[in-house]
Amino acid sequence: MRQSNPFADAPPPAEPELPDIPDEVLGNEIIVRGPGSPDDLGVNPEWAPKETWPRSKITDHRLLTIFGLHGGAGTSTVASFFGEDAVDAGQGFPIAGGWIRPLPVLNVIAVARTHYVGLRAAEEFTQQWAHGRLSESRLIGLVLVDDGPNLSSGQKRAVKRLLKKTPRGAHIPWREEWRHYGPSLDKLPLRIKRLTQVLRKAAQNEDGK
Repeated sequence: MRQSNPFADAPPPAEPELPDIPDEVLGNEIIVRGPGSPDDLGVNPEWAPKETWPRSKITDHRLLTIFGLHGGAGTSTVASFFGEDAVDAGQGFPIAGGWIRPLPVLNVIAVARTHYVGLRAAEEFTQQWAHGRLSESRLIGLVLVDDGPNLSSGQKRAVKRLLKKTPRGAHIPWREEWRHYGPSLDKLPLRIKRLTQVLRKAAQNEDGK
């Protein structure tokens, strides 16, 4: 009788399960709700920012278009959470391009880091959105990604405030292991899975709810 090779037949060792992500900023909340559209804010037009946010024409029309408010925002990481349902559009506010007609209205998610540059960019972006300057696509929400393992009290306050300025705000806590290898779509922590479910559902609904 042929004896089996214990080395060849042994299954590969399973990768350790990632623990769920604790969030010291939002606690048990997954999404922070904000105004559904600029019309809900009634801001004074005289306070509108003078600068215009740059645009990017996107011909790869997916369920979600992820874009960064600055370089190194973490768009590729956030886009990877959604698999083939999302495209990383780099920087610039995405608007649909291409030859098809009618062009679709893109469902977009803005991403920024929680450091000074990221929070400042998120402040400027949300001000422009509030004044109706970014109406070519549908803003689903803002995702702020931690830039380090520990946020200062000032960073935490800024994150909470900024997340309330768009239809949906989400926070991605620091994960040391993601510095060395990207998140596995098959082993996303529960918080991230729940977050992707909420944002997918919002993009699938025509009214964005």
